[in-house]
Amino acid sequence: MFLKEEYRETTKSMSFLKANIVALLYPMPFVVLYIVLFALSESVRRKNEGTISSGNLLELLLWLLFFFAGFFGLIVLHEFVHALFFLKGCDYGWKSIVFGIKSATPYCHCSEVITLNIYRQSLLAPLWAVCVPLAAASMLTGNILLTLMTVSMIFGSGGDLAIFWMTRKYAGKTTYVWDMEDAVGCIIYERISPAPQSEA
Repeated sequence: MFLKEEYRETTKSMSFLKANIVALLYPMPFVVLYIVLFALSESVRRKNEGTISSGNLLELLLWLLFFFAGFFGLIVLHEFVHALFFLKGCDYGWKSIVFGIKSATPYCHCSEVITLNIYRQSLLAPLWAVCVPLAAASMLTGNILLTLMTVSMIFGSGGDLAIFWMTRKYAGKTTYVWDMEDAVGCIIYERISPAPQSEA
């Protein structure tokens, strides 16, 4: 049972603006890995399926329309996946889940204090639940539209990866967190060790 007075608070956060900047840095290893794997799969396939013809303006516009429609749909899915994993630690279910947009950044917020383990699972969930299947589909089909969506969604996990990195030194089972709604990050609650009793 979580009792706030038994824990020490530490804030780990950044502004939404800074989160948008670091979002370009933390996902970079995953983006590079994906591009290498995609290039290898294409060299094996030796096909050029899904290539946009620059000479057909209507086709280009349709591709852009499909891209943005798919991208916004995947953003909604990304935040929904966060919520599903937050729910594992919520006593009040969906009443504790808040969706919104701040500084042009969509977010999913959990208003309850949850364990760091569940928080970390929620942070990483969209990366493997959304990006990995999308990457697999793009490599199997060679579709450039899916490729662009995959790269975009990996970068979309940048803020989540940054928070995960900020919490790396804390024990997941014994540490609690409160997800911040007005900034990207969380308040960490570490259990205070009881003071040793002196012998009489």
